[in-house]
Amino acid sequence: MIRLIEIRRPQGSPKNSVTIVFDGSAGRWAQPASPSVRVVFSLDQSADDEIKKMVMGSSAKKRTVVVTNDNDIRFFVRHLGARTISVKDFLGPVTGFWGPKGASSPKKGPGEGEEKYISKTLEYKITSEMEKIWVNPSKSPKDQRGPRDKR
Repeated sequence: MIRLIEIRRPQGSPKNSVTIVFDGSAGRWAQPASPSVRVVFSLDQSADDEIKKMVMGSSAKKRTVVVTNDNDIRFFVRHLGARTISVKDFLGPVTGFWGPKGASSPKKGPGEGEEKYISKTLEYKITSEMEKIWVNPSKSPKDQRGPRDKR
């Protein structure tokens, strides 16, 4: 998610700061610092409570936008004067995952001018499979068959 926000900038201008709040602590997280995305871990409280606390402490509540689908958070931060947006409305236009705004599924088919995006997770899986087949062929599923399986 951090890389997606860094690359695609769904927040618009690079001057618009983004803070992502995760439950818990960083643990062994080794993500390098990002100039455009601030990452906060909620430690001993829930991420929801941390978000609420951050909005309450903000001196620019009217310029604060919270991306969430959680109705409790939406009502709370709106009451404080901040705005909210759904995850679909924030990420949908840059990922193409949800299709055009308001649509239930993408309308364009493959090869019709729509930009393709592969998540880092899927990219890693594809790379791992290709490495098994091409770089380390002895580790491929074909070579892992027993002597009776070979034809």
